[in-house]
Amino acid sequence: MRSMTGSGQATGANERFALSVSLRGVNHRSLDLQVKVAEAYRVVETDLRDVFAAELSRGRIEARVDVSALGERPATVALRREVVLAVIAAVRSLVAAGEVAGGLTAGDLLRIPGALEIEVAAIEWGEAERELTAEVARRALAELVAARESEGARLAAILLGRLEELEQGVTKIDALRGPALAASHAAIGKRLAELLGEAAAIDPLRLAQEAAVLADRSDVSEEVDRLKAHFEHFREVARGRAASGKRLDFLTQEIFRELNTLAAKCRHPEVVRLVLDAKVLCEQIREQVQNVE
Repeated sequence: MRSMTGSGQATGANERFALSVSLRGVNHRSLDLQVKVAEAYRVVETDLRDVFAAELSRGRIEARVDVSALGERPATVALRREVVLAVIAAVRSLVAAGEVAGGLTAGDLLRIPGALEIEVAAIEWGEAERELTAEVARRALAELVAARESEGARLAAILLGRLEELEQGVTKIDALRGPALAASHAAIGKRLAELLGEAAAIDPLRLAQEAAVLADRSDVSEEVDRLKAHFEHFREVARGRAASGKRLDFLTQEIFRELNTLAAKCRHPEVVRLVLDAKVLCEQIREQVQNVE
């Protein structure tokens, strides 16, 4: 079992680039990958998504990617002579008229808007860089998964402990089916005696029929059997290695539904109390299941 929380980080470099990948995982109902990287290196996002999607199934993954070029990119400088000559001519005319003193320096020429056109070579992100990205991402992912599995082991222990308590409660409910039926039978006899009066005779056959109808309506054997089956299934899924969060969530909903049906059918005070306790445990399980991948 894995949780959906954890973190991982890794770095790497080749001859042209140094790269680091930092991951942070939090809860989410599906897989949501958020990649933060400089626009110039947005090309790495597809490779990262492929690596993460192959290993993860749920959770919001916040990935921060920092890329540094290890060498200077080639640049070309083009001088726009027509602009420079026009500026020089204008300055000379001002000097000749005595309106300004001195001429232009090389530094002045560099500050003339549009005099120079500088073009830096585009980033070349080749196969070697793609391999570097995938390798660093896999190492960061391995660290994240290890953290998720460690937290998942703790979650599994909590869930199975709550499940055991829930099973014990249902076992007690199952043991009360006979006493609950006997109490119902006695209540029917008492109620009929109150309605008909002490002088009226109660037909034992009619009483037995009413008790049989009540017993059929209040029989919770099917609910108890289904709950036991759900408990066993829950335990198998929790101990498996596949992503289990959604299945455990569904099973928790089914357990809660069976408890509601059981409470509606059997109104014995002790059974009602045990069902309420079981619902509390079921809700605790449901809350923990939200953290499972």
